[in-house]
Amino acid sequence: MHPKKSLPPIAEKRPHKITIHGQVLEDDYHWLRDKNWPKTSDRKILNYLKEENNYSSEFFSKYEKLQEQLYNEMKGRIKLSDISAAIKRRNYHYFHKTFAESEYKQHLRKNSNNIEEIVIDENIEAKGKEFFSLGTIAISPNDEYAAYSTDVSGNEYYTIKVRVISEQIDLEDEIKNTLGSIVWANDNSGFYYNLLDENWRPNKIFFHKLGTKQSNDKLIYHENDNTFRVAVSKSRDEKYIFVNSSSSEQDEVRIINQDNSTTPLIVRSNKHLFAIDHFKNRFFLLTNDKGKNFRLVSAENEHDLSQQNYKEILAHSNNIYLTDFFLFNEYLVINKREQGLNNIYIYDFDYSLKDKIIFPDAAYKSDIVNSWHDDNGVLISYSSLRTPPSVLKYKFDTKNLEIIKEQEIPSGHNQEDYAIERLYVDSREEGIEIPVSLIYKKSLFKDDNSNPLLLYGYGSYGYAYPPSFNSNVFSLIDRGFVFAIAHIRGGDDLGYNWYEQAKFLNKKRTFNDFIDILKFFAESNYSNSQNISIWGGSAGGMLVGVTLNEASKYLHSAIADVPFVDVLNTMLDETLPLTPGEFKEWGNPKEKEYFDYIKSYSPYDNIKSQNYPHVFVCAGLNDPRVTYWEPAKYVAKLRDKKTDHNLLIMETEMHAGHQGKTGRFSYLKELAKKYVFLLATRK
Repeated sequence: MHPKKSLPPIAEKRPHKITIHGQVLEDDYHWLRDKNWPKTSDRKILNYLKEENNYSSEFFSKYEKLQEQLYNEMKGRIKLSDISAAIKRRNYHYFHKTFAESEYKQHLRKNSNNIEEIVIDENIEAKGKEFFSLGTIAISPNDEYAAYSTDVSGNEYYTIKVRVISEQIDLEDEIKNTLGSIVWANDNSGFYYNLLDENWRPNKIFFHKLGTKQSNDKLIYHENDNTFRVAVSKSRDEKYIFVNSSSSEQDEVRIINQDNSTTPLIVRSNKHLFAIDHFKNRFFLLTNDKGKNFRLVSAENEHDLSQQNYKEILAHSNNIYLTDFFLFNEYLVINKREQGLNNIYIYDFDYSLKDKIIFPDAAYKSDIVNSWHDDNGVLISYSSLRTPPSVLKYKFDTKNLEIIKEQEIPSGHNQEDYAIERLYVDSREEGIEIPVSLIYKKSLFKDDNSNPLLLYGYGSYGYAYPPSFNSNVFSLIDRGFVFAIAHIRGGDDLGYNWYEQAKFLNKKRTFNDFIDILKFFAESNYSNSQNISIWGGSAGGMLVGVTLNEASKYLHSAIADVPFVDVLNTMLDETLPLTPGEFKEWGNPKEKEYFDYIKSYSPYDNIKSQNYPHVFVCAGLNDPRVTYWEPAKYVAKLRDKKTDHNLLIMETEMHAGHQGKTGRFSYLKELAKKYVFLLATRK
């Protein structure tokens, strides 16, 4: 006899209605939001989440051997005892180590005599904790202290402590409810930090003097606009400490004076975005004042940053997106994104081009690693879909590019076994081509459209999802999967305009781009609708939710990680952490035009009585970004509405937040479950 199979949990329906713009919104699962959130103690809610977890566990219990096999494969690609590349900061080089069975990193530094000392050992700090996340480590100017921030619940309220590095003891100082932005005063007397309010919004900058209580900390700046967030930073030459106020559409910067008052440097103005730094007695700005893809300017007069005093270094270009710049003693290093790929350029301070660093792969990720300004070269992290990460050093004097550190794959990896392609898929909109990066194993690829394919997407907030190396996904690729990344609008892959084309009342372009790519693969020699899976997290989970509602016929399965699926209800609730700031991404549904538009795509509001593919949804009970009840309500309603018998499971991490479990092995065990889901539902 076969063991009796459990029935899926059925959430109770409790009618709940609100009326807005003359329309009645019905929400039978509104009760899943605990009235005392962010504390979740309602037994009926917790019991329902546990029932869903038990139902999920029953499914995975049948595949324990496969899960263990996948876990061991992924673990086998990690060099368990390893040392990172060292990065110069003042008089020391900083790096981290991992040990064979340690979950976390040990952070160290070495002096000019290569004598090492521990700064922070995460393994010690995490001992006995269900969740642990290290936020920031900030070293004092005299190199004696490390101010560091930790979160032990997943709710992203960080606590700052101060360690005497040489003695490995902490001072009594303890700063709670911060986001982890820490900048030391130049006289080592204390540090500046940003404080979170009860709605998880960083809206205040304080100064903490060493040896005093948090209650005595001095308020430096209070941001009263709840669509802005504040942070604190220091200029490259350490002359200025900046208070940065920013939203998705505007930036403002102030400097902190010696008496801890602030002076506006550049005030916020309509849709003006910029990044600022100071070096060689001048300010440098990356600014969108002349175009959306930014230009780079300097302001030679430190006391007048008005536009007429700007000296243009690099002009705005419709085809080249300036994303970052770094200042060294003799050179200016600039990140330019061209055709969706980062290229690195070297200039001198006469603003003459000295060199361009060329990378070999068709799709890759390259980033500048921020080292000290007197370093003799620039560190660059590089990887591609098939090339493991490496840290390179470009020497300014010789123009040589040296390999400092290569990630080893202990179980073996031959990148020549894999093919990378960069495709451009026609959008339903004339003249728009959407980039797609993909990888597959040459020996397993079938040219008859029968390959299983996993399509990953995000497409929001101007975040460009990079085509970088992911050692874990080879457990799918080596089983015949094609792995593809959709560089859809809503991200800034092809420039800032690529992002702005899919905001507000044009947000559906993000979903349409993704579905157009899905259709392309379903009708191509790569795969077919019986073999395609999709995956997305957070706003990418919203993308998955919309795609499930509108294009399920092209899908075999889907994974939605901490998915932002209850968009309309969340955007109507300004007490939630991110909502006010999100108005500049999605629009404010208190205005009828935005209400109607958001309602037309919000995944939760558009679940239909139709067939859906296999679906796996993941949530975090302590998540302040996408609250646990969004995925919980979504799964409850989807289970009630769907007309198929495909698998629908949800798993809520009861001691974690938006990022899921911490610790490199715990993370891999959870990831192995997701791969089991993709593989087992094909049998």
